[in-house]
Amino acid sequence: MRSIKAQYFLTFAVMGSVLPYLPVYFAERGLSDTQVGYVLSLGGLAVLLTPVLTTLLADLHFENRTLLAWVCAVSAGSLAWLLASRGFWWILAVHGLFSLAFVPVLSLQDGLTFTETSRRLKAGLATLPYHRVRVYGTVGFIAPSIVLYVLMSDFVGASIGVSLLCGAAVGLLAVGNSLLLPRTRGAVSISSPSAEVPDPHPPEPPGGSGRGTPTMQAARRMLQPDVALFCVAMWLVHLSVGAFYAFYPIYLTREIGVGNQWLGPISTVGVLIEVFFMLAFGWLLKRFGLKWLMTIGVSVVAVRMALLAFAPNLAVAVGTQGFHGLMVLVVHVAPPVYLNHRAEPAYRNSIQGLYAMVVFGTGRIAGTLLAGLVADSSGTGTLAVFAWSAAAAGVSALLFAVAFKDRSQTPIDP
Repeated sequence: MRSIKAQYFLTFAVMGSVLPYLPVYFAERGLSDTQVGYVLSLGGLAVLLTPVLTTLLADLHFENRTLLAWVCAVSAGSLAWLLASRGFWWILAVHGLFSLAFVPVLSLQDGLTFTETSRRLKAGLATLPYHRVRVYGTVGFIAPSIVLYVLMSDFVGASIGVSLLCGAAVGLLAVGNSLLLPRTRGAVSISSPSAEVPDPHPPEPPGGSGRGTPTMQAARRMLQPDVALFCVAMWLVHLSVGAFYAFYPIYLTREIGVGNQWLGPISTVGVLIEVFFMLAFGWLLKRFGLKWLMTIGVSVVAVRMALLAFAPNLAVAVGTQGFHGLMVLVVHVAPPVYLNHRAEPAYRNSIQGLYAMVVFGTGRIAGTLLAGLVADSSGTGTLAVFAWSAAAAGVSALLFAVAFKDRSQTPIDP
């Protein structure tokens, strides 16, 4: 699984090259907070379109690695084009192209990882649980911040636009690595590729999973009460986290007075802590169970947002990065693992894409649009953004604590 680990490293390095810098880059290009919200919301809008399509293609016709090569190539080209774009409408269009291309990457990688893990288990080969593969993405996110700090320091003096060039270059490396990934067409699958979130219940009622396209089968699974409630609670989390990712860099530069070159290193503080949480995911899941891990993690998200809103200073802005690792586990790691164990082999890719569309996409659209409007219209700017983000995460934590039924009861093998 060496090539899969490398793919996570490279695609997350693309994100590490651009996510901490894009909002500030757009602001320096003269966009208002509302316009920044519009542009970044296209990332959520893209999730409504391409992940569900590409994962359906992966389940029906195409190799995951071929699809990954194409989306990484278009992503790299659009980042280079974005650097040359001027004006709100051009920036909106080109960033929209980047979002359309890049957002399927995570769902395609997760689907490929679960399929290859399943095949290796069936063949009696050594494998790794999902979180120990996904941690290579965490390391990849960190790597660009070191290079970009040097390039944007006073010693070199590069503009913030160099982050886009870095993302494009790493994207091209991801294209090459995609061609080394294992084939998925015809791979043997089993219903539960690891023992992290087992499902002791029958996988589907009679007449359920065997009818319709993979996307329709995935939709029927997601409408089951436990999965549906999970998705509703996670939608509220993405509403909150979407606002955070969009405006935390602007919060640092505008409210706290941080220089552009420090945006990457400050993000790296949280991502370094994330590594330890990622490696401990299996133990945490065994210790607390899915229900209480999600409850605790989402509560931490609410506390993080509240601190940013009501205690705006450098120590809090950097210190709350200590919460980042647990936030990533409940937002980006637990959901694909949970969904994979609620799926069957015929729609293993499609359930990831459908979740990305229905939950991740619409939540991020609403979060970034609302954040931009609130930042421009309120008297306190980004402080008001984080205040309502804390409220949304708090409601989600209550849903997990009170209403969610944890169906993962088999001991976990971390």
